[in-house]
Amino acid sequence: MDREDAIDVLLRQWQQSPYELPLASMAVAKRIARVARNLEQRHAEALAEFGLDPGEFDVLATLLRSGPPHELAPAVLNRSLLISSGGLTKRLTRLEKRGFVSRRLDPGDRRSLLAALTDQGLAVTAKAVIVHAQAGTGLVDPLSEADRAQLVSLLRKLLLHQES
Repeated sequence: MDREDAIDVLLRQWQQSPYELPLASMAVAKRIARVARNLEQRHAEALAEFGLDPGEFDVLATLLRSGPPHELAPAVLNRSLLISSGGLTKRLTRLEKRGFVSRRLDPGDRRSLLAALTDQGLAVTAKAVIVHAQAGTGLVDPLSEADRAQLVSLLRKLLLHQES
């Protein structure tokens, strides 16, 4: 057996308890959760350099990857980010105050606003997206290319099942 991780210890403790728990499922779920927390921490540390929190970065990165003119309706942002309209409004307000985003009336629907990256927002996001991506690179270094491909496939299968 390979070296033990913290989840092995936890599972061994539960195994000796009087509870009948689905330990095989727990082994997967706990490891996914632990890896996700580690990745979130790395991303948060990387984004701190730009004074951004992960939620703000998600808004900026979504606008950046939408392509020129880097402008989207809030409804499109909501669907992409999976957050409430109130949560998005708070993020956009903070980003607008910092000069990273501007909002204007949608000429196609005067009841709606469009959110766009400003020149300053574009410059910051272009740098932040690279640092953000690099923060996660070391995470899978112990895996071979074949292992990475298998992991991607398995995680995709889990997500598709959960999201269907």
